[in-house]
Amino acid sequence: MAKGRAQRSLPELRLESGQVHRACLGGLATGLYTPTRTRPTIETEDRKRISGMVSAQWKPNAEFETTLDILATRLDVAYDEFGLDIYPDDASVAGHRPVIVPGSVKLDGDTVISATINDVRFMASREYSLNRHDLLNIGLRQTWDSDAWHASGAVNWSSAHSYHPNYNEGTVRSRAIFFAPLTYDASAGYKTIPTFTTTTDAINPANYQLYQFNIAPKDSKDWDFYTRADLSHDFDGFITKLAAGGEYHWRKRDYFRRDFNVNPAANTPLSSLGSGAYEQLPYDDFLKGVSGNTLRQFLVPVTQAYLDAFFTPTVQASALTAGDLRSSFVVKEKIWGAYARADYGFDVGAVPVTGNVGVRYVHTDQVASGTLTTGSVATPASFPKTFNNWLPSFNLRAELTHDLIGRLAASRVLTRPNVTDSAPRITVSTDAPTASGGNPQLVPFLATQFDGSLEWYFNRAGSLTGAVFYKAMDDYITQQNVNIDIPGRGTVLLSTQVNGGDAKVYGVEAAYNQVFTFLPAPFDGLGVQASYTHTSVKASYTAGARPIRDELIGLSKNSANITGFYEKGPISTRLSYVWRDRYLSGTGSTTQAPVYTAPFGSLDGNISVKASDRVTFSLEGINLSGAHLYTYNDDENRFGEINYWGRTVLFGVRAEF
Repeated sequence: MAKGRAQRSLPELRLESGQVHRACLGGLATGLYTPTRTRPTIETEDRKRISGMVSAQWKPNAEFETTLDILATRLDVAYDEFGLDIYPDDASVAGHRPVIVPGSVKLDGDTVISATINDVRFMASREYSLNRHDLLNIGLRQTWDSDAWHASGAVNWSSAHSYHPNYNEGTVRSRAIFFAPLTYDASAGYKTIPTFTTTTDAINPANYQLYQFNIAPKDSKDWDFYTRADLSHDFDGFITKLAAGGEYHWRKRDYFRRDFNVNPAANTPLSSLGSGAYEQLPYDDFLKGVSGNTLRQFLVPVTQAYLDAFFTPTVQASALTAGDLRSSFVVKEKIWGAYARADYGFDVGAVPVTGNVGVRYVHTDQVASGTLTTGSVATPASFPKTFNNWLPSFNLRAELTHDLIGRLAASRVLTRPNVTDSAPRITVSTDAPTASGGNPQLVPFLATQFDGSLEWYFNRAGSLTGAVFYKAMDDYITQQNVNIDIPGRGTVLLSTQVNGGDAKVYGVEAAYNQVFTFLPAPFDGLGVQASYTHTSVKASYTAGARPIRDELIGLSKNSANITGFYEKGPISTRLSYVWRDRYLSGTGSTTQAPVYTAPFGSLDGNISVKASDRVTFSLEGINLSGAHLYTYNDDENRFGEINYWGRTVLFGVRAEF
């Protein structure tokens, strides 16, 4: 049984850029880009995990073996976020309308990189939640081996429950606002915090008024049942083994969410809740390691004071709204599968060749259920779907020489949509005119993939590998952002997933691994691992009405890593640097630019010491170099996010008994 606790503070600055609606910024020419909501935030998490595992094996003779594994885990995550949201293009509050100051605009092409805007909404916010995640997993496996016959069977059942142990500690969002002129200047580039200044004092409570209070309890339950049986027989000759098997997989997710929203009377001063309802940002080093001039001190609400004032018994007893019904869903999935495979082996001259060829059949029944609303009318809806897929595969291994091995592989593979992405759900943000939703019309995407490699084992503890790969994807799943109308909220930008069409991915890989066994003891446990991948894409699809060419979300052209390690006796240690090139992280929409994540590298390390056969101590460091993650839009003048997670150090003890 192991018990551990980790705590980390995550300072983050998020700056989002998009095309501003001309109705919000009168007098500015059309077709120009300006920032949307900007968020300097600090996110903190306090995590506590308790887990236990029981494993038992029974082997009455050489042919039979039974294994039972039981794992139980409880993870509590207390999340607390402090932020100051700035809305330079939002006119949703009656009586307030952001207006560009004449003569203040500085352009770089079609991007407004600096300006002064009057009557901008600033929102001090705090988001708190206590989330609990319970997991129970039970697995039973039986094997039987008798001469040339081999059989195995497995049954696995698991349940997961993510919820708030206290109803009033669901995601609590407390807010206070003021209206003031904003001057911003982003001419220093996306790696520097843009200048964000105002003439209004952000730490004076007299300048603030109350804004919408929100608490969103959530309850997610998952069940998963899986069983599988395999049978094979060994042969002498060209065919070395025939194998066949079948499986059944059932899973279900039942997700519930509701939003309690309380709107204080307009222009109600923050001071009406008393001095205990707010505090100055409790960090004096906010974004200390990031250059640039922005508001680094401001007031933030006190969660308990807002709960006491707004989450009254009457509010708690209020009925579910249409928005609540739209947020909840149930998805069920049943999968039947069967396969047949033949292993082969033969010689081509002096070259031994081995491999296998097979085919897999998969039948999927899925039902996604939720609620559709038309105005205030809510209607339950279910979306059944059935998929049938044949997935062939081929693998070949050729021992070209004693230390040179070639491999070829080809297969048809299937990737299923995420359960949440398939659900008929829409959740609308309470902070901005945005929403996230599922798409019950999603279908799994198929891919035909080929790869080949050469592996040179230049000694017993070293290898050099080169590989090429190609993947042609049908109906791949990608992000889509579209404007929709929500009753009571107006037009919002909905982020969802769609089947994007056809795409091709191809590239090359190289890897080097070696343990320096030629060094004198104790240095003969030193070693190094390194790899490099280059990827190219051919794709064409749209985000709203915006064309996306030869890019897929999350895919970098270049990536590399290098790891130094030492393993000998009771000591095991690694130091790794992982780097990847820029990649598309958001497709944008008709009116919002795509988002790119800039090149990023992280230095991580760990060391473990085995104190005995049953006890191991470990120490792990994440982002030891203190790297920052940056994003920007399709022009580097359009800043996106600056994320700094700091350095994380984890200590662990593993005990077996």
